[in-house]
Amino acid sequence: MARASKLYSTSVIVLSLSSLIENLAYGLPLAYFPNYAISLGAPVAYVGFFTAAFMLTTALLSERFGGLSDRIGRKRLIEIGLFTDVILGILTGVIQSWIVLLLIRALNGIATAAVSSPAEASLVDQVPKHRRGEALGFYLTLGIAGWTLGPLFGGIVQHLAQNQLQMELETSYRIPFFVDSLLAAIAMALVAWKVTETRGSSKSSEVSEIVKDDVKLTGWRLLSVRILYFVELTNGFAVGFIAPLAVLFFGDLFNATTLQIGFILTASGSVGLLGNFFAGKLADRIGRKPVIAFGSSSSRLSTLVMPFVSDINSAAGLMVFRSMGHNVAMPASRALRADLVPAKIRGKLFGRLQAFFNLGMIIGPILGTWLYDLYRYEVFRVTWPADFNVRGIGLPFFISGILGLAALALLLIFVKEPPRVKRDTK
Repeated sequence: MARASKLYSTSVIVLSLSSLIENLAYGLPLAYFPNYAISLGAPVAYVGFFTAAFMLTTALLSERFGGLSDRIGRKRLIEIGLFTDVILGILTGVIQSWIVLLLIRALNGIATAAVSSPAEASLVDQVPKHRRGEALGFYLTLGIAGWTLGPLFGGIVQHLAQNQLQMELETSYRIPFFVDSLLAAIAMALVAWKVTETRGSSKSSEVSEIVKDDVKLTGWRLLSVRILYFVELTNGFAVGFIAPLAVLFFGDLFNATTLQIGFILTASGSVGLLGNFFAGKLADRIGRKPVIAFGSSSSRLSTLVMPFVSDINSAAGLMVFRSMGHNVAMPASRALRADLVPAKIRGKLFGRLQAFFNLGMIIGPILGTWLYDLYRYEVFRVTWPADFNVRGIGLPFFISGILGLAALALLLIFVKEPPRVKRDTK
């Protein structure tokens, strides 16, 4: 029981609950955001710029904010980022121009940079080293649970606003953003109330540590982290290629409604969560890389198959399998980088890894939506190794799957996994 209480402290639980609430808020508009941007006048080919703008500012500032959290404290930056989210959510619900919406998305990226890396670093600061996989599995499970429920919740709110309150379609798109702000405010209050400060000059923190000396990586650890930079860049590019397309894909192919899309996203995420927490515990027992290999390969192969689905039920099932693989790989991947990075520069390097991922996410959505718009009505005939037709809207999925498998191969071949720690240390 002592070990369990040390892992699941009040601070860790509240930090994870705050992640759930913040991700719930973030996920609210996912089922219709491209349609909202288009309703404000944004061309279809420009939809990817909204994701790219968010990722650009996050990439530029993740390392800076992460390093700042190593010096002045994690909790302070998290609170600032959440407060900014409250304001930006309100603004998103009242603006009238897609160009202003694009600017707000860029500002959202700044707020996220102030929260994401410091929050994860704070969690790793507070848990035993030999149980990082389990702790990150718990944290990510709650965070992804919020993201998973968000699209369905947002779809229901938008549906009720349009059909029960008889609002115009564009107006109904705005309502969930106000709910978004309320949820961000709740998360901010929880962090201020119970999350332990693990850096800076906080005298109340049992794990407070002021970083004075520069720490440098050397040898195999340096090489592994450098490979992870490239892997994160490639993964970001692969994910970004299809991140903004799910809504358009289901709408174009199956005439799916906002509520149906929200249900598919929520169902796939919910099933995926079943593997997330247990995958983190498994990674503590058998190692990070085997779990990453199984989960990531399943997810990437599902992405490659997606363009060949013939009905919405098959597509939903494939989304479930894809999400399961992604959720299995995620806690093991985060635990691997936590194992490789020294505590004194944890925030800085977590931020840098996030920045590389986001750099890929900047270019990926732009090229993905451009290709989607260019070939969405085309059909290509393939004659080798078999004779079959391929929908043009499937090109981003093929590119994403291939790049994801290439990134996985790089990680498995070149990244060295540190020996597992069995004693109760950090």
